[in-house]
Amino acid sequence: MFNEFPKLKVVLIESGVTWLPSFLWRIDKLWRGLRMEVPWLKRPPSEIVAEHVRLTLQPFDGGGDAETVREMIEQIGTGMMLFSTDYPHWHFDGGECAPRGFDTELMNRLRTENPLDTYSRLQEI
Repeated sequence: MFNEFPKLKVVLIESGVTWLPSFLWRIDKLWRGLRMEVPWLKRPPSEIVAEHVRLTLQPFDGGGDAETVREMIEQIGTGMMLFSTDYPHWHFDGGECAPRGFDTELMNRLRTENPLDTYSRLQEI
């Protein structure tokens, strides 16, 4: 799909984020062993996912302590996440939308830079 439409971006909403690092590790491992069966994949799947797939921040299913959260963000990559509040669900976080470990610089990236990169038509406004 991404070979045919190189500018396509896919946003996974409300999917959580903690599953992604282990999934990417596994899919790369499988790809290395089965490359001959998928010759159209010239790069590891993790690179393709990092380029084309984005995940929303809420619901954030990461750990409670800041250190664990920072490690997880490093594994996922800051360019793959988009800010979201989970509103209008009754259980949304309200004013506390940023989990522990998310500093101001990271939140700025999630709120402005990443959406502009993902939704290129926003830059036209």
